[in-house]
Amino acid sequence: MYRLIYISTASDALTAADVESIVDVSIRNNAPRNITGVLIYNGLNFLQVLEGTRLNVEEVFNRIVQDSRHLSVTTVLAESAELRIFAGWSMAGRRTLALAGRHEYETIVDAQDVLARQMPTRVRQILENFSSLKGI
Repeated sequence: MYRLIYISTASDALTAADVESIVDVSIRNNAPRNITGVLIYNGLNFLQVLEGTRLNVEEVFNRIVQDSRHLSVTTVLAESAELRIFAGWSMAGRRTLALAGRHEYETIVDAQDVLARQMPTRVRQILENFSSLKGI
């Protein structure tokens, strides 16, 4: 099992429909590859946790790096893991801040549900720190 966490900055042209599309495509593409994780968007940045075989996770991550909707993609954590944190979730998504005047992308999972799960301290701290950002 392999876990990768990255952050990226959303492109200026990103719309609420684009965010919804990212989550929908992630769900559709990740399930057959047995990739699980969570996607959090705060109005400016994405944080995503990807879990699966190293080959599959790196394949998905390399596509994300090439995606023009993601700028300054930075790996925060890449590690071997004994267990999945997000077992059974092909991709959970959460938008933590509304874009003024736009449809608010909301909830496949509440961030508090994510943080309440038993998870390694480093992963929990990364998610908590990101969730506290307000699109800065």
